[in-house]
Amino acid sequence: MAIAAVLETARGTGVSGKFGESFTFTRKWIIRVDSPLTSRVKICQAPGVKFGDGYPDFTSHKAMEFDCTEESGDGMVWGVTVRYYIPPVENKPNPSTGLPTDCWAASGATTTIPLFKDKDDALIVNSAKDPLEGAEREASDFSLTLTKAYTDLTWSSTAVAQSNTVNSSSWNSSAARTWKVAFRSANKKELTVSGSETDTKPYWEVVWEFSYRPETWDFRPWDVGFNQLVTSDGTPSASGTKRAAILGADKKPVKSPVALASGVAKAAGSAPDALTFHLYKETDFSVFGTPS
Repeated sequence: MAIAAVLETARGTGVSGKFGESFTFTRKWIIRVDSPLTSRVKICQAPGVKFGDGYPDFTSHKAMEFDCTEESGDGMVWGVTVRYYIPPVENKPNPSTGLPTDCWAASGATTTIPLFKDKDDALIVNSAKDPLEGAEREASDFSLTLTKAYTDLTWSSTAVAQSNTVNSSSWNSSAARTWKVAFRSANKKELTVSGSETDTKPYWEVVWEFSYRPETWDFRPWDVGFNQLVTSDGTPSASGTKRAAILGADKKPVKSPVALASGVAKAAGSAPDALTFHLYKETDFSVFGTPS
C-alpha cells in the first residue's frame, strides 16, 4: 500500500480573486496508488506540500487549504488540490514558535460611575461649597481583548500574579494605573503543522481583557468626618495621636461630616478634598506585549 506515481496537472487549477483581497491560487496533483487501501494521509502528503509553504510564483501566498478526492472509481487514482492565499493577519504563525500570533480586539460598553469632578477637574459642590454626594454619571468603557498562544502552562502563573491588577507604569501610551487586566479563559488546542495526523503542536489559547479608566482605577472618597486628630491636651493637630469629636459653634459634636485636611477639621464652609487609595496591586504589563 504505497504511492505509485505523482503528477501535477493543469486540469482544475487556476487563480481567482476579489477587490481588496488576496489572490487564491489552485494547484492539483494526480496520485496513483498500488492499493485502494492506501492511507489517505499518505495520499495527501504525496505532493510534498505542507501548510504554510509559499506558492512558486507568489511566495507571500501560502498553502492554506487542501482537498483529496477519489478520481477513478476504484480507489486507485486520487486528486489532491491545494489552495494558496495570504493568511489572515490573526492566523499568521509566529516564526519563532509556529503558533498563532497575538490577536488584539477592542470593545466598548456604557456604565454608571460616581461623579465628584466636572470636565475641568473641578469638584462638584453646591452653592454652599458642600460636596454633592450620591451623584453619578454615564461613562463609556473602553476595553481591549488579547488572545495569546502559550506553549505550556506558564499562563497559569501569570493569571495568578496579574489578574485583577493595574499597570505599574506607562502602557499602551497611557499613564500608570489606568488599565486593569483580567484573565478570561484558557483552552488547550492543537495546531496541525504539515497535514499529518501525527505532526501537531499543542498549545494553550488564553484570553485576557484590559479595561481602561482615564481617571485611573484609584478609589477617591471625600476627606470628611465627624472626628479629628488631637494632641494629648486636646489641641487639633495633624501630628496628634488621639481622636476627638469635632465640635460645632454650639460646642457640641457636629451632626454632619466636616471637611478635613491632614486629619484636622477645616474652617467652616471649606470645600472637602478627595483622598486617593490604590486598591489594586500594580504589575508590569510588558508581559502581554503592546496592542497592535
